[in-house]
Amino acid sequence: MTTFTMETAHTLHVTVYTKDNCQQCAATERALNRVGVDYREIQITEANISLLQDAGFTQAPVVMVSKGSELQDFWSGYRPDKIQGLLQ
Repeated sequence: MTTFTMETAHTLHVTVYTKDNCQQCAATERALNRVGVDYREIQITEANISLLQDAGFTQAPVVMVSKGSELQDFWSGYRPDKIQGLLQ
């Protein structure tokens, strides 16, 4: 696993797949905002839920971190350790 610094955190592309009324989604977004990581939010819909389920995700949010076109990390649920890891 790659170690990220504040400098690389700004070159990362973070996508957060969320659902309405999801406490873990809200906590994840608050934590990303608190540490200053920009992210793109995508609502989980009928159109994209099967892709996430086929990839093995069973809970929201689903967070994907890429640098360029290379996927660096991914997880589901509220993971403050992973969010902090984006800055280390």
